[in-house]
Amino acid sequence: MNDRNSISSIFNKIVEPKVVKICIYVSNLLFLSGLLIGALIAVFFGPEGYNIIDNYISDLGSFRYTPTPFILDSIAMITAFFLLPIFLYSYKKLISGKKEIIFDSTKPLLKRVLNLFVAINVVIGLICLIIAAVGLFGIGLFSEDRTTELGLHYFFSIVVFSGLATGALFNGVAIVIKKSIYPRFLGAYMMVGPLTIALLFVFPPPSTTLPFLEWMMLFAAFLWLIPLSILILQKLRKEEIQE
Repeated sequence: MNDRNSISSIFNKIVEPKVVKICIYVSNLLFLSGLLIGALIAVFFGPEGYNIIDNYISDLGSFRYTPTPFILDSIAMITAFFLLPIFLYSYKKLISGKKEIIFDSTKPLLKRVLNLFVAINVVIGLICLIIAAVGLFGIGLFSEDRTTELGLHYFFSIVVFSGLATGALFNGVAIVIKKSIYPRFLGAYMMVGPLTIALLFVFPPPSTTLPFLEWMMLFAAFLWLIPLSILILQKLRKEEIQE
């Protein structure tokens, strides 16, 4: 019981409104501005003329393409940490009330089963997003220049994008099925958008480059991560006003 209480206490501290708000501001501002600055430096000062058609995102972390590879490496590792409280807070909101319904024998069986299905999707979605955060940290730690003979950079690149796509899918299912702080149209996009681009990357159409599709996967993630962050901020502000 003490271990369970300790874990619950740690979880509650991580998802405190002030902590989540700071994490949203830091992760979004740091990663977006860092990515933009890193790309502009590579375009104008890189030795090979960087562009999103021919160059992977990871090329921003190599001296072969930019004089400042540490920008991508740093923002990737730092952002990975700040994303975790956001994912956990979203999990908390999506899973809220499900346990009580699932184990309430007085509730209709269909309702209990539906809530169980939603809860399973939310839990799997959280696991996938945590894996994605680990992958994001990994691509910064093991950049293109430090990939090692094991090809760890390539491995973590697969981890982060597959984690984001599957995490969006499972959370999107939960959002579409049950009313939450997120609109259902966002959940519908999360189910379809990121996974579609990921499949296009695996099975690329003719005349489309893989680096461009990798950038599209990142933009597809932005299209749900940024709105999700904004909606969480709105929810936190409403809670502050009510208090």
